[in-house]
Amino acid sequence: MNKRPSIVGKRQLIRNGRTSEDRRARRLCLFALEKGLNAVDPEKAVYRWIRASRRLRVGEFSTSKPTRIVVLAVGKASVPMLSSAFRTLKERIVSAMLVTTKTEAITLVDKRVTIFRTAHPVPDAEGVRASRYVLESIQRLDPDELLLCLISGGASAMMPAPTADVSLEDKQSVTQRLIRSPASIHQLNTVRKHLSDVKGGRLVEHCTAGRIISLIVSDVPGNTLTDIGSGLTAPDPTTFQDAIDVLKEFGLWDSAPRSVKNHLKLGSLAHIRETPKPGDAMFQRVHNVIIADNSTACRAIHEALSRRHAPAQILTSSVDTNARALGSLLGSMAKDFQAYSGPRKKRCAVILGGETTVDVKGAGRGGRNQEVALSAVERLAGSQGVAIATLGTDGVDGNSPAAGAIVDGHSLPHATRLGLDIQEIAARNDSYRFFRRLGDSIMTGQTGTNVGDIYLLVHV
Repeated sequence: MNKRPSIVGKRQLIRNGRTSEDRRARRLCLFALEKGLNAVDPEKAVYRWIRASRRLRVGEFSTSKPTRIVVLAVGKASVPMLSSAFRTLKERIVSAMLVTTKTEAITLVDKRVTIFRTAHPVPDAEGVRASRYVLESIQRLDPDELLLCLISGGASAMMPAPTADVSLEDKQSVTQRLIRSPASIHQLNTVRKHLSDVKGGRLVEHCTAGRIISLIVSDVPGNTLTDIGSGLTAPDPTTFQDAIDVLKEFGLWDSAPRSVKNHLKLGSLAHIRETPKPGDAMFQRVHNVIIADNSTACRAIHEALSRRHAPAQILTSSVDTNARALGSLLGSMAKDFQAYSGPRKKRCAVILGGETTVDVKGAGRGGRNQEVALSAVERLAGSQGVAIATLGTDGVDGNSPAAGAIVDGHSLPHATRLGLDIQEIAARNDSYRFFRRLGDSIMTGQTGTNVGDIYLLVHV
C-alpha cells in the first residue's frame, strides 16, 4: 500500500495559534482532515471492490468463467488504483493503459502497462496521444473480454480526445476560459463532452468488449456519473445546445474559437450525432460503481471528531457554490458559535464537502480552497477557540502548491501587522501569497486521491 498522505508542518500550523484555545482548535482540525484523507485512499478502495479467486467479482459483476481483462486507469488516482487492480487480478490482466499526471510517481513496473503522462487542468498534446491510443485499443477488444475502467478526478483534462474538426489549441482556449469563469463543474463538462470523441459515454460507443466495468473515485458533488471524468462510461443527458447556452451564459460564445462554434452549431442542428443518452441499450453491458467519494471523507472526519469528544454535524457533502460566499458563511457561523455558546461552551464542529467556484479576475496565485479560507478571515476576527480549515483532497489548490489553508480569530490582526491588505489580495485572487506570509498554508503534496474539497469549522 502507498504511504498515507499527511499534512506537512502540522506542529507549526498549530503553534501559529495565538492562544491555547486557538491551538486546540487548529490541532483538532488538522487531526480530523488527515483522517478524512486516509479514508479515501484509492488503493484500498479498489481492493475492497475486487475479489478474484475461483470466481471473479468486480462490483456487481460476478463470473466463474476465465475472463481476460484489459484495464484503463485514468485520473489523479490512477496510479494507486491500477496498482491495487494488478495486485488482486494478477494474470487475469492481459494489458493496461495508465493515464496519469506529469508529476505523479509511478512505482508499478510491468510490461503489460502502457503509460501516458498528461497535463491537468488544461489538456496537452500527450493527452491527445493517450486518447488516440485508448480509442484504437478498445476498438480491438473481443466480445469475451472485459474492459475495467479505473476513473478518478482529472480524467476529463487528461484524456481530452478533441473531435477531428476542433484543434487541441482551440479546446485548450475554451477550457481555460471556462475554468476562470464561475461555471460549475457540470457546466464545464457539458461543453467538454460535446467537443470530445470519448466523453459523454462515447467511450462505450467505441468499445467492442462484451462488458465494461468502471470503478470510480468521485470528485463531483452529488456523484453525478455523467460529470465524473465527463462521463466516459455514463449516458449523457446534456445536448449540443446546452453547451452553446453555457458559453453564452458566461459571455464566452462570441470570443470562442470558430472551430468550436461551428462544431457545436452543427451538433445543435443534428448534423453531428449527439452523445448517447440515458436509456440507450449500449449501457446494458456497463456497470458503474462509486467506490469512494466526498461523503466517505466527511464521515471519517465526523467519526474522528466524535472520538475526540467534539460532536460534529455533516451539513452536506455536495457543496456547489461560490467560494467567497461559502467563506463568508463559515465565518458567520464561527461568530455565532462564539456568541451563543455561553460561559460553559462545549466542543462542536461543522463539516462540509464538495466543490466551489471562483470568478478569477486577477493574476495572483491561489485556488478555491484558499479563497474560501480568505473570505472567512474578516468575519472570524476576534473569535476565540474557533478554527476554519479548507483542503483539496488531491493536495493541489488552483495554481498554487498548497492544498488549502487554516484560519482563526487572530488571522486578520496578524495579516494587518504584516502589512497585508486583504481586499487588495482578494481582488488579485492572490490567496496563496496571503497564507504563505501568515504561515497558514496547508501543504500535503500530491495525495494520490481526489474526492473534491473539505471545509471544516471547529469550536473548542
